[in-house]
Amino acid sequence: MSQQKLQHRQPLLAAASTSLSDNISDGSTSNDDTPVNGYGSVGSVQESRDINADTAHRHLSSSTETFFHIVCITAGTGILQLPYALSSGGWAGVLYIALAAAISAYSGKILILCLYHKHGVRLKSYSEVAEAAFGPRGRVILRTLKDFNLLGVVGIYIVLAGVSIHSLAVGSAVEHLGARFWIAASSAAVWIAVVLAREVHDVFFLSIFGTLTTVAMVIIVACLGISDYEFLHTRPPTKLIDLNMAPISLASICFSFGGNLNWPDLEGSMKSPKKWGMTLSFATGFVALIYLCVAIVGYGVYGDHVRSPIFLSLPPGLAVVTAKAMITAHVLLTCPILLTAVFIEAERDMSINSETLSSTREWLYRTGFRSLVMVVIAFFALFVSEFSKIVPVLGAIAGSLVVFVIPVACYIQLFKDQLLFSVWEYAWCALIVFVGLGCLVVGTSQAIADL
Repeated sequence: MSQQKLQHRQPLLAAASTSLSDNISDGSTSNDDTPVNGYGSVGSVQESRDINADTAHRHLSSSTETFFHIVCITAGTGILQLPYALSSGGWAGVLYIALAAAISAYSGKILILCLYHKHGVRLKSYSEVAEAAFGPRGRVILRTLKDFNLLGVVGIYIVLAGVSIHSLAVGSAVEHLGARFWIAASSAAVWIAVVLAREVHDVFFLSIFGTLTTVAMVIIVACLGISDYEFLHTRPPTKLIDLNMAPISLASICFSFGGNLNWPDLEGSMKSPKKWGMTLSFATGFVALIYLCVAIVGYGVYGDHVRSPIFLSLPPGLAVVTAKAMITAHVLLTCPILLTAVFIEAERDMSINSETLSSTREWLYRTGFRSLVMVVIAFFALFVSEFSKIVPVLGAIAGSLVVFVIPVACYIQLFKDQLLFSVWEYAWCALIVFVGLGCLVVGTSQAIADL
């Protein structure tokens, strides 16, 4: 490499962050008073307009709203499996949670940096990042994996919600309705939300309630576990580390931090995109904190005898019923947020927007498309008997690749000629890819074993 080229290259994350700061602003206006809506660039006015053509008519989210979106999306049902994950790998699982949080925050930041890899232009989606890095085939593969993963998660969440509501209804006047009725009702509730919500900003209230229900559930689980500790006759055994089970423990913890499929849409909806890195760090740190509370209390109290989900180890009663109701509410509230990421990109590709259609046609096309997708999800949830077993297999494959491996691959590919990669930066990226591939192997084998 020539000396001249070396002089123009900079350290990896610092240079990329500087490039991102240059490409976006905090909602200022350009020299000709053209609004840039949070995506101002140092490039030409035309480049600013290109960036904002898709966002000029949209409501933009504050950093607080984005914080709640991130927490609601990330802190899902995986939180209930964390004490069991520690029982598999030992107390070293606490370090795994910290590692998974660091990987999640880093991959979320570099994915957004990839959106701005071309000066003055912001790519619109994760799929466009894959296309910029690896061509049209990369876009097709990423889009397929991403959409399948999100739609599959929504389907599983709807099944979980329906089954959970049915279990909560046992002994009541509606017990006879059955799990399928509640799965159908859960599908209808999600359908109403996605039809009424046009974009991420419109489901902000769902994120607030989803986050609050998660926090309340964590408090209940922690309080019940601590109070139950005094009544245990013997202290269950624990271990510092189990090297044989460490891969399974790490994989299950890493999957609990998966969520970056939605990050481009969340960052794109922010009033101040410059605050994305800070907002993501705070949200990921908060999720790690509540994860640690559940994991440490659950494993500390019940040791290697802890069950998954943690509810099975807690003393039965109204508090456990309340916690179950809250996690059920959480998964239902998360579904519209996950689906919005799929719908925004698909509707953009199909030109379902106010710029090409009248307001009436736009609403009809959007409602029709979203309703069709919900009908397909509900059909699989209701009538495909192996749905809840097959989806985790494919989800382990898709999730491992799109959450861990592909962001790093895209980042290195897009910035390899602009940035100077140090040995430590290569090592960190290699670790992320290694963890992702480990999750792929472990997650897939575990899902297949459950079939």
